[in-house]
Amino acid sequence: MTTQRFRTALVFAVALTLAGCATTSSEPTPMSTRGKPLEGMDWRLVSAPDTRPGATLSGAGAATLRFEEDRFSMRGPCNRHTGAWSRNGDQLVLGGEGGAVASTRMMCPPEIMTREQALMTAMAQPFTVEFEGPFLRLVAADGSSWRFDSRDLPPAEGRERIVQVAGQRAPCTGVAPTLCLQIRTQPGAAWQLHYGEIEGFDWQVGVEYVIRVREYAVDNPPADGSSLRWVLEEVLERSPPG
Repeated sequence: MTTQRFRTALVFAVALTLAGCATTSSEPTPMSTRGKPLEGMDWRLVSAPDTRPGATLSGAGAATLRFEEDRFSMRGPCNRHTGAWSRNGDQLVLGGEGGAVASTRMMCPPEIMTREQALMTAMAQPFTVEFEGPFLRLVAADGSSWRFDSRDLPPAEGRERIVQVAGQRAPCTGVAPTLCLQIRTQPGAAWQLHYGEIEGFDWQVGVEYVIRVREYAVDNPPADGSSLRWVLEEVLERSPPG
């Protein structure tokens, strides 16, 4: 190769390298969150700063956040909430003027109400938005974060319920007179008799419980048996009756 041809080739190679560097530097950072949408999908809460080790946020007592064009809605652990929202780049604010959010006023067991109050207090502050694959993380100024999953839960058998169990049994009659657990699904409501036992639940006299159970239908139940089967999933709260 002559000296002139070598110089020409070298200049061409340097030009290609510089062009490649210019193209790369002008591309957006792959991890940028500014263009990622929040709208049109359900964001299911999967972790929060006050979550106890081993506790689950799925099923009864869960929370799901959804954004539409100008409003957000949230199915909380107990109530439903809605309000305006705004996003500026990675900064997110929930609630309209003055942080106004409209909420229903249902009452749930104390542990669930405490969880919901903590969540609503958190949602009243500005957040930084971060994405990790299918996950959304809302990070507060103090570093606390709430993690949401956009993926659907796998189908599960049975139905999850949260119930309060009294510290005393009450007389009931099945095949013969016996004593039944007393349960209710709303604080302050009348106690209802629960025929049969709750699988995996170690009930003790004098202690009131808030528990999460999975309810299954029983095929061809006996004449003196229940058509529903309850299996304990988690003891949420226990306390001496007040």
